[in-house]
Amino acid sequence: MREQEAIRAPGHSEARAVGLLLIAGAGIVALSLLLPHPSGGDTGALIAIAAGMLVAGGLCFGLARLLPLWIVHLTLAAAAVATGALIYASGVAAGQYGAVFVWGTLIAAYFFPRMIAVAHLAWLLLVYAVTLALVESSAGYSVVTRWLFTAISLSVVMALTSALVARRARADLRARRFFDLSRDLLCTASVDGYFVEVNSAWEETLGYRPDELLSTPFIELVHPDERERTESESARIFQGGGQVGFENRYRAKGGSWRWLRWSASLAADEGLVYARAADITELKQIEGEREELLAEVQGLAHSDALTGLPNRRALDAQLPREMARALRNERPLCLAILDMDHFKAFNDSHGHLAGDAALRECAIAWDSELRGEDTIVRFGGEEFLVVLPDCTPEEGVEAVERLRAATPGEHSCSAGLALWDGRELAEDLIGRADSALYRAKASGRDRLVEAPSFES
Repeated sequence: MREQEAIRAPGHSEARAVGLLLIAGAGIVALSLLLPHPSGGDTGALIAIAAGMLVAGGLCFGLARLLPLWIVHLTLAAAAVATGALIYASGVAAGQYGAVFVWGTLIAAYFFPRMIAVAHLAWLLLVYAVTLALVESSAGYSVVTRWLFTAISLSVVMALTSALVARRARADLRARRFFDLSRDLLCTASVDGYFVEVNSAWEETLGYRPDELLSTPFIELVHPDERERTESESARIFQGGGQVGFENRYRAKGGSWRWLRWSASLAADEGLVYARAADITELKQIEGEREELLAEVQGLAHSDALTGLPNRRALDAQLPREMARALRNERPLCLAILDMDHFKAFNDSHGHLAGDAALRECAIAWDSELRGEDTIVRFGGEEFLVVLPDCTPEEGVEAVERLRAATPGEHSCSAGLALWDGRELAEDLIGRADSALYRAKASGRDRLVEAPSFES
């Protein structure tokens, strides 16, 4: 697997460090002017240089995220020049202002590759050499001696710091290799809403280069439907809410959305969140397909395969609910059974396919004539049952006659209608409607017969 360096936000820490260096230099000037110090220096020049360092340092620190790395290098080089100007304005090449040189050397050795750090040190020593040549006093030492001791001291500081940084870099590289071995998306994030470090799994999963992820607020990659919840979970983590787990969708570079399952916790001493995300997109797809399949299976379990109407199993669940609703609202409930006349003879003469087509046509025609609250069920064979909530016997007769009139083609149907008395069981109500249907067929078919009141 391809190895890559640990990538963090480029230039941010370096810019902040240089900004603090300039601010500290201004502070040293202010302190030196308040405490006893050698006379003869240009106080006005010192104050002006310190003010410039303070402003430049504040801008560098405040705009750290926006500054390219070459600006940081240029600012650090300018800090060396400003320090030389401070020494020159003080009139004495000794004392507290040289501390800025030491800090500048530490920053260069800590943040930059060795060759670039050496270049900064060489520039600093050049500036100091020019300063020593121009300053009024070298405080009792020859210019060469003072410069030589300074060069040796700063070189030792740089060598030791570079060695420590190299040792840490090797340890970081070993950790990084383990970091990148994970197939999970590992990262650290800061309170300002940016990733600080990511592993290679991010690029493999979402397609973004690490620098693209580090320069983009992570909330911008979250699906709009999950942004509010993600912001809420992030706030809870940064408030010390312990380990938090949640799911959201992240936009991949190609525009698609990937489901991520997160586990995150706060490292309070660092002010960073350590998080792990697993790509569960395929799992979500499988879950969605399973839910669709379950819904389809449930639909098939309660639907008649031939006509698409609810079946007897659906009726067993719905009719008791309608009876309870009618009783609760004190409203009438009617039930009708329709039977296609001479269907067996039609089936025998035209074939089962034609018979199936006739059943489907009747189902569609009758279903289209019902009210929204009515339900028609294929009861079995050529029989269909109709539940008519909030329907008086007179309205029930009108509804059933409307269905009979809508019977398609050369077909006719017989029907039985029963009014629920509010006490009988569902099977008794169905039985009375079925008895009425039997009388309709026995009376010559193609007619509706109403069931008499229930007799206990």
